[in-house]
Amino acid sequence: MAHSLKRFPVQTKQSLISKALESKRLIGMYTYISFSIAELFDKVWETPVLQLAQEIGVSDVALGKACRKAGIPLPGRGHWAKQANVRPQKPKLPKNNGTVEFKVLDRSAIPRPSHKPVTIEQTIQVPDQLKEPHPLVIQWLKVARSAKIIDGFLGAKGRRVLDIKISAAPIDRCARFFDTLIKAAEREGYSWKITETNTTSVIVNNEAVAVRLVERVKRLPSPPQPPQPRRPGGAWTPDFSRMVYPRYEWIPTGELTFQIDEYTDYGERKNWKDTKTGLVETKIADILVGLSRISVLLKKKREQREIQAREYAAAEAVRLERVRKAEIQHRLQLKLVNHTEKWEHAERLRSFIGAVAKRVECGQAVDPTAAKAWLEWANQQANLLDPTEGDLMTVISLEVQLENGFNTYSYRKPEKSWWSE
Repeated sequence: MAHSLKRFPVQTKQSLISKALESKRLIGMYTYISFSIAELFDKVWETPVLQLAQEIGVSDVALGKACRKAGIPLPGRGHWAKQANVRPQKPKLPKNNGTVEFKVLDRSAIPRPSHKPVTIEQTIQVPDQLKEPHPLVIQWLKVARSAKIIDGFLGAKGRRVLDIKISAAPIDRCARFFDTLIKAAEREGYSWKITETNTTSVIVNNEAVAVRLVERVKRLPSPPQPPQPRRPGGAWTPDFSRMVYPRYEWIPTGELTFQIDEYTDYGERKNWKDTKTGLVETKIADILVGLSRISVLLKKKREQREIQAREYAAAEAVRLERVRKAEIQHRLQLKLVNHTEKWEHAERLRSFIGAVAKRVECGQAVDPTAAKAWLEWANQQANLLDPTEGDLMTVISLEVQLENGFNTYSYRKPEKSWWSE
């Protein structure tokens, strides 16, 4: 029989929530549902608090706290157990104005598995003997049978083999389990690979899902060695070996757990382990279904990250352009101020030179030749300082070349200028 993925159950929205969702604000996987105090007052006196809380999507305790905070009286204990004609009358509406807001999980934003069914055998038997093992299993067996025990586990770190963290006892069992799992997965169209970082990945729906098999090992502190007996009359020597304690003894339990080593939200199953009802070998079909479910979630997260990356790149381009324009404007202003100051200095020089020329014309006792030479030299210096006397394009040009290493994230203190507020 074919075993297919079940779809996530979708809760039907009540008219109560449908009306409130008009004012909701989406934040991540949650929404904020708002009610006016008058509207919530009517509802708590028309529907039991427990039922109303379930319809909203919060606990009855949270609903009760919100009502008391808003000044909304609640029906007493046993109110709804009484007949309608003997129930206490509805109190008056509170005079408080405002709204009551609840943060609830937005189930519409939870990604659902693909509608494409995954056909998997009802039961997948693990053989008692390893026959024609998969190349990945053969490669792992060569490493595992020659590996040393480090802290209770086979030391296969840095070797590009299946990610299996076990003691020496269940080597054959793990080989038969992984051989059966890999072959069953390949029949379903999955593929396996060992990455450069020694991660075991299953390619499902074009998504790489990291997996591993681990054994639970107990860690017990080892008692320290007794001190060496001191020979009568012998010199005392310090025993530094006792300073490295505590040491531990590692006891394998034989309990295996198959793990999907991926971060996912929404509580999807990622662990299958030995239990009283069955060993991990009996759960291969469920593992394959779980791999397909996780691949759908990973694909959804990857698509969301790509969308966020594009949005960030677009926002970054806008920010970069804004910063570049601001820097260009700042440098043009500094250029304008610099030219203005040079022009002012040149004008001051010309005024002084003019005053000297008038004194010379008035017949002061100076050498006319020396005075003429100085006036020519002084005017040249004023012209050199005056930006309007040189290449005028350097003054009126609006082109600014920013250096290649221009840091758009500079936090320099803004300089005060004529345009500063």
